[in-house]
Amino acid sequence: MATLAAVLSEDNRALLRLIRKTKPKTMTELAALSGRQVPNLSRTLRMMEGYGLVALTKNARQTRPTALATEFLVVLD
Repeated sequence: MATLAAVLSEDNRALLRLIRKTKPKTMTELAALSGRQVPNLSRTLRMMEGYGLVALTKNARQTRPTALATEFLVVLD
């Protein structure tokens, strides 16, 4: 549960919305748009990819992030 809360933090949800809205072609472009460093983004997006929230498409030496989910419903039973 703690990991899910970290993945769905406000900052990470804002990052997903930014990716969906701007459709950056590279991690460097996303870093410039978000004000975050590429290594930080890379770590965060790899974790999100593991949860199926983003897709990271590698082309040559660049990686393109794509938001797969931007709205969430959490049901606690």
